[in-house]
Amino acid sequence: MSTFKTALRIALAHPLYLLIYTVFISLLGVFIAASVSWNSSQLTEYKPYDANVIVVDRDDSDLSRALTKHLGSRFELVTGVGDDTYNLADALSKSNSAKGSADCVFFIPEGFEGDLVAAARAGESLPKLDVTYGAGTMAAALSSAEASRWISLAGAAAALEPTASNGDVAKAAEHAAAERAEVEIEQVKVDSTAAATLESYFNFGAYAIISSVIVSVGLVFSGMNDPERVRRMDAGPISERRRSLAVFAAAAVITVCIWFVSSMMGVVGFAGAVAEVGAGRVCLALAATFALACTPLAVGFALSSLGAREELLNGVGNLLGMLMTFFGRRLDAAVADGLGRADGGALCADVLGERRDWQGACLGFDVRRVGRHCLRPGRHGALRRRHCRRRPGPLTRQIPRLV
Repeated sequence: MSTFKTALRIALAHPLYLLIYTVFISLLGVFIAASVSWNSSQLTEYKPYDANVIVVDRDDSDLSRALTKHLGSRFELVTGVGDDTYNLADALSKSNSAKGSADCVFFIPEGFEGDLVAAARAGESLPKLDVTYGAGTMAAALSSAEASRWISLAGAAAALEPTASNGDVAKAAEHAAAERAEVEIEQVKVDSTAAATLESYFNFGAYAIISSVIVSVGLVFSGMNDPERVRRMDAGPISERRRSLAVFAAAAVITVCIWFVSSMMGVVGFAGAVAEVGAGRVCLALAATFALACTPLAVGFALSSLGAREELLNGVGNLLGMLMTFFGRRLDAAVADGLGRADGGALCADVLGERRDWQGACLGFDVRRVGRHCLRPGRHGALRRRHCRRRPGPLTRQIPRLV
């Protein structure tokens, strides 16, 4: 019992590590998961983006007025802005939420109507508008494509009706531009926001568990392996086996306490999400994080056995915690499976006799009986006939031993 208490006192002699790795990082995970929940709640309704356009009509003809009207029906037409360079540049530089802001400016040059009709009926290239883009380049490109479409329709109408007036050409272009394919926006049902919040916390909280367990358990084992302390314990009546079990029990208690504190901070902080997801699924996610906590326990023991000290334990704890948490997929998939989310398919598993690595590459091969032989992959992936040692069933799938 004294050995067990001594091991616990070694861990408690470094409260700053427990405070930073367990409490502070877990609180940081709570804030990050809360931000994920807030961002998800904002995306409740789909809203198409409306481009703000300015049309500077210097032609003032039937076609130019029809083009301006068409752009106003498709986008937000900004009015009340002077056509001088300073005012137009000021409108383009404003943010989208500011009054009088614009994504692009269309300049309809003088003589646009005559050039368009003449070029269309002569079979030449149609004139193009001068367009100035603002900050919203995608919206400006969309509106520019719409203007080019209308000009093409007007040119086609002028070419098909050589005797039509410019007003008739404008009406024909308006009628053709109004014909559009029926488009229906269907909002896809997304996963529960509560499940996404808990998954985000547990995935980030794994970093707190891994780093804290490696540092704390490593300090316990390295402290108990101190030569002076080992000599004093060897002089006592307790056997080496009992001492080792006591030290391991202390390390296990520390690991469980770290896992419990980190997990409960998320459960208490997101009690509403826990109630929505269900206690059973949350318990499965907690079981996944607890299984993960056994890995840093083994790492801390291995490092202390190699003589690692405080500085090395801190470095390895942080590095391994980041690698396992942010660059691994097993924990993400295990937590997602526990919470019932559909995106947990990245977890490596053996399914129907086929082994795959973390990248999805096949590690195992199917074996099917063909007559008295089996088809097995040979060199370079080629199938070869080899004698079967045992008689499998007709649909038996086996995996050869990986060397």
